Amino acid sequence: MLAIKWITKIRAKISAKIFFITLALLLVFTVLIYAMLLWFLPNFYYDYKKQKLDDGAELVVKASKTGSLQDVEAAMDDFAAANNISPFLLNSMNQIVYIPYVEVQSGLMTTSITASVPVATTDASDSNTSIEKSMTIDNVPYTLRYFINIQPLTDISSVLLLFAPYFLIFVVVLSFISAYFFSKRTVKPLLRMNNVANKMARLDFSEELPVKSTDEIGQLSHHLNDMARELEGTLIDLQKVNVRLEAEIAKERAQEETRKQFITAVSHELKSPIASVMGQLEAMIHRIGPYSDRDTYLKRSYETMEQMSALVQDMLEISRVDSADFETSKTTFNLSSFITDCIQQEKWHPEAAHRQIQNNIAPDVFIHANQKLVEKAFTNVIHNAFQYSQNVDTIEISLKSSQQGWYFSIYNDSPVIPDEELSKLFDAFYRLEKSGNKTTGGSGIGLFITATFLEKSKLCYRIENKEHGVQFSIWQDESIKTTL
Repeated sequence: MLAIKWITKIRAKISAKIFFITLALLLVFTVLIYAMLLWFLPNFYYDYKKQKLDDGAELVVKASKTGSLQDVEAAMDDFAAANNISPFLLNSMNQIVYIPYVEVQSGLMTTSITASVPVATTDASDSNTSIEKSMTIDNVPYTLRYFINIQPLTDISSVLLLFAPYFLIFVVVLSFISAYFFSKRTVKPLLRMNNVANKMARLDFSEELPVKSTDEIGQLSHHLNDMARELEGTLIDLQKVNVRLEAEIAKERAQEETRKQFITAVSHELKSPIASVMGQLEAMIHRIGPYSDRDTYLKRSYETMEQMSALVQDMLEISRVDSADFETSKTTFNLSSFITDCIQQEKWHPEAAHRQIQNNIAPDVFIHANQKLVEKAFTNVIHNAFQYSQNVDTIEISLKSSQQGWYFSIYNDSPVIPDEELSKLFDAFYRLEKSGNKTTGGSGIGLFITATFLEKSKLCYRIENKEHGVQFSIWQDESIKTTL
């Protein structure tokens, strides 16, 4: 069971796999090389030694063809010294004529040795192989004989076998050390890549792989770094898009909720006048009581229907704001001229004849927007200032401009609006006057339409209390308000 767990653990780690594979390859290659030495080295050495002796013997034979006996003896001396052997020169009677470094008398070998070179005997044994070369010196036949000693070759194999255990221990230790450091060095960059890849999987791109080589591992590290940067950039873009989508979804939900509330409020606002007109008409048809005076009540019904028509028209304008052609219907028009004309129209109304109007309208202020929406919003704001002021109340109107843009404000004397009511003024059908009288309190949709149109036109607005009245302001952005 323990062995199975150990094997499973090894299979799960690439460093352990590389270590054992490298160790096995080193051991197998070493054993194969050692076996090759045992098998081929003796024969190879024997062939090499024989070829070397043959080449030396050929030099002696070559000397016999061109030189005297002394030249041959000198060549034999070189042959013996170079190959560590004792060749013999025999005459036709098979008598030894010359042995290098050995004195020969009357055809017999003496024991006088002039050098430390070992002397081979003429008796060939099982461990020696005799080689003979025939030659002619001064027309006299001679034989060159030398021996190849096989015993040292068999000793090589025996020594290799005896040395095998020590060599194996050395090879195992060296293979372990080599395989360990090789696996560590090979796996180290892979482990770092694995850690970085794990962080990337958790969307953590803070760590970057060092690129220290141009090989496949270096190229892979470079590609992983590129991929991490691309993924991080894409993730940031997706997060930005997600934030925008969440904001748009929240905005859409708010708009949908506003639509539902608006539809509910509209239904309620239309229900009462429709019921009132239907009741009046039915009473006039049957000439019930005072409704027999049809002229009076037809006029009232017509006025009620006019109010309903205006309300429906306002609703249509609000619905038109979300149409696809809203952005494409922008134009550049003179805001100063429009405000001046709008003020003039309000002044012509009999009830506004005694208002104290103070104009400070900068000429030729142009704006690029949907003209109908902007004009409707400004008309509502200016009309409210006149409607909710009385007699000789003061109305101050200002339009300033600079290189950054423009800023509009209109002030009128009126009772101060409670702070808790200010934020509710832009809600649909909200009225400060709680009686529900359309004449004194309006329909409650004017400021809602104004806010909707200004927001759609990307204009800023604000209503605030002043010392003796109320001021409504409109401008392009926050920076302009502080500079004008």
